[in-house]
Amino acid sequence: MAMIWLIAMREYMENVKTKGFWITIAIFPLIFAGMYFLQTTLQNATPTRYFILIEQSGQYQQAVATAIEREHQRRILQEFVNYLLEHRIDGEMDLENTAASANDATDQLIDDADADDVAALDSWLASGGLQFFLTMASPSLAPDAPPFEEPSPQFLAADLPPEVAADEPPEDIIAALRPYLNGEREIAAGGEFGDLFALILIPAGVDQDITRPGAVPLPGNSSRGIQYWARNLTDSRLPDAIARSINAEIRAREYAQLGVDSGLIRDVQRTRLPVSQLDPAAAEGDEAVSLADTFRQFAPIGFVYLMFISLMQNVQALLNNTIEEKSNRIIEVLLASVTADELMMGKLVGIGMAGLTTIGVWLLSFFLFIVLYDSAQTELIGQILEVVLSSELIPWFVFYYFAGYALYSGIFLAIGSLCNTLKEAQALMMPMILIQVVPIAMMVFVVIDPNNTLFRILSWFPLFTPYLMMNRAAASPPMIDVIGTTVVLIASILLVLWGSGKVFKLGVLRTGQPPRILELMRMLRAKN
Repeated sequence: MAMIWLIAMREYMENVKTKGFWITIAIFPLIFAGMYFLQTTLQNATPTRYFILIEQSGQYQQAVATAIEREHQRRILQEFVNYLLEHRIDGEMDLENTAASANDATDQLIDDADADDVAALDSWLASGGLQFFLTMASPSLAPDAPPFEEPSPQFLAADLPPEVAADEPPEDIIAALRPYLNGEREIAAGGEFGDLFALILIPAGVDQDITRPGAVPLPGNSSRGIQYWARNLTDSRLPDAIARSINAEIRAREYAQLGVDSGLIRDVQRTRLPVSQLDPAAAEGDEAVSLADTFRQFAPIGFVYLMFISLMQNVQALLNNTIEEKSNRIIEVLLASVTADELMMGKLVGIGMAGLTTIGVWLLSFFLFIVLYDSAQTELIGQILEVVLSSELIPWFVFYYFAGYALYSGIFLAIGSLCNTLKEAQALMMPMILIQVVPIAMMVFVVIDPNNTLFRILSWFPLFTPYLMMNRAAASPPMIDVIGTTVVLIASILLVLWGSGKVFKLGVLRTGQPPRILELMRMLRAKN
């Protein structure tokens, strides 16, 4: 045992002293922090979009203007809700210093924005928008809260080029504006110049294309109705907002012709009954499911990803280390002092300790990021993390991580002992990598239906067991699956380590080409 520990510490120190080890460790938190800051930055870095509206029907000019204004107000609303969540005073409010009605109004705004953004936007506009809610929220803001910065409009109307007349046929207008739409020429907008993002063309006879129940649209006509011309097809906010606004205008007209109160219809459509999600496994009085509880159901995906990345890193290091020592004849010197079994177990323990160091550093960096970068988003992440860490998922992860490491490291160690170069090992290790990819590719589907018959069957395959059972952990899988797969997994680990030990003893001093399947079977049956 002392020799195994000595070898393990040697393997551990050999790994942690390398620059590559710490670079690999640093990459994961750097990517996470970079993606977080990049996403936050890009949300507020969308450039101004210039558009031209040509309305030949004379009916929907105001509807388009309303659509663009609502889109801008919706963005202000989202930013203001985030501002409230980040800068409101935590805990119970002192009612002598702030009106209860003001606090209730901001709470209602946040709830509406989460449950029904259309109703929240209507309430926002009907109450007076930003200035009203800034006044209402000011008593509940922290004393050091910075002033709210209103986002700039993202869609601005551009000037129609002088060579284009708005009353020309649509075909001529499109032909004249194609150079602007294709970015060959810049458009003028309030004394500034920029690329034309979109053209909204509403032909004079557009009402002929209104689709009513039972009507069959004419085939082969791709330019019916409102024509929205734009090269950027991924940003659908503008066409979607215009379609909603104009269709609302058309329906209001239809209601008026039928003598129906459109306001009453709108109120009925926005009447809703909340659905309370309750967890029967929770303690009495705590059955309400929060966002953090919902995330807990998806937390196994994160654990499986962490397990996959760490295991791949560890077994690759084990494989590379073994091949390097074998090719440099260092392993012959080691075997002169220790047995093959001691060397093998020492390598498994040492590289495993390096893997635990990697996970520990990742978790520590994640914790420091949440603590040091205080915001509404990181506060939510902290709450979710607290729920996950206090759940029963951690013991599951610890067990399946060590089980997966023991299983796969034994296989990869045997592969490393049979090969003299990494090139030879690639052909043998590729099937094992592909096997691990299969449960990774099924992760989302497993979370949605964790006790599906197919997933239950695949969970009994030892090479899939650590990933699939970890993925199913939050759904309380049947006890027969938990106990049965655990027994099969432990038996498989013992079998793999036994077989790997025999292969390691016979293959670690072997030179030449890796053995074929039949020769490998003879090595396993050999007595030593």
